[in-house]
Amino acid sequence: MKGLGTIITIWDKIVVLLYLLSGLLLFVTYYYALLPIAVIHKLFVAFGIGWSFMLYGLFYKKLKQPFIVTSFIEFSIIQIIIYVSFKNESIFFDRIGGTYLSTLLFLPAMLISYHLFNLLNRFIYKDDLIITGPGNRLGQHQNGRKIRTLDFVFSFAGALLFLFGVTILF
Repeated sequence: MKGLGTIITIWDKIVVLLYLLSGLLLFVTYYYALLPIAVIHKLFVAFGIGWSFMLYGLFYKKLKQPFIVTSFIEFSIIQIIIYVSFKNESIFFDRIGGTYLSTLLFLPAMLISYHLFNLLNRFIYKDDLIITGPGNRLGQHQNGRKIRTLDFVFSFAGALLFLFGVTILF
């Protein structure tokens, strides 16, 4: 498989560290009530959705490296534990139709949807999925191959799956 190397750059470590630090900062802000609860709610939404879309759209190539995948799987497990532990206990996170803590499930849902569509792409074409976005246009070459229509379809379907799947289910 092309591009499946295990070279970890300093930027990879910085992204993982920034994710960890922003999650810890969010927890400390909530625990010590450093900001009003309405602001903390918005920060939870920004943390869950913002990081997940950033990782999905910009960092997807790195999601094949063992260090990166292991780190984000560990963070996903921690976030699921936090969600399960606090979803029924804290009235501070309640909202109409669910809880603000459900945004913690965007990372695990993103990892599952990316790897699901990547496996489907490997089954069909025998190579990795290229997540498309505003910077990728049909006909441009990336990873030594043309971007296919299914890259667009799988990218869009993956984003919809983790965004609306979490929003509707939780």
